[in-house]
Amino acid sequence: MPKNSASPLYDVLKPVFGDKIEARQELKGREALRVSPAALLEVVRHLKNSLGFDFLMDLSGADYSGYPGHQGDPLCVSYQLFGATTRARAWLKVYLPLEGAMVDSLSHEFACANWYERECWDMFGVHFKGHPNLKRLLLYEEFVGHPLRKDYPIMRMQPLIPMRNAVDYESVAVARRKEAEEASAPKAGN
Repeated sequence: MPKNSASPLYDVLKPVFGDKIEARQELKGREALRVSPAALLEVVRHLKNSLGFDFLMDLSGADYSGYPGHQGDPLCVSYQLFGATTRARAWLKVYLPLEGAMVDSLSHEFACANWYERECWDMFGVHFKGHPNLKRLLLYEEFVGHPLRKDYPIMRMQPLIPMRNAVDYESVAVARRKEAEEASAPKAGN
């Protein structure tokens, strides 16, 4: 196993957290720990404070609805943690239902989680409890739905909204030309 694989973590965390560590999953030689959504914050704090995983490298979502062989809740939030001193990685996953998808926010543990969680909310509809400003990041506030979920209709039309804070570039160009002409024109009385 490569040094940065998460396999030893299962043996370390399972005795501490018991059934809160639901399973060990393997993908292309890397192992992920499937964590109970209710225990995520507790497990992450233990990884950060006791085992030195001090950096959240990534947080992403996936919808496994209809995926061959997948059983259980379809929404997955995946967390990649890194320990700067140990150079080790940890891969955690939580699975959530489509309706009422909710998990604790990590934004108070890792500042970068703020924007990661906002993107996951925007694209997948996962609500992060305790997030300081959970609102859309990539799409506009009036957008209806979460477009990376499999239940989002591919041909859905969104409401048209007026442009906000739009700059009329033609008016700006005309004003700049006028200013330039006035500045280069001979002054009266010279």
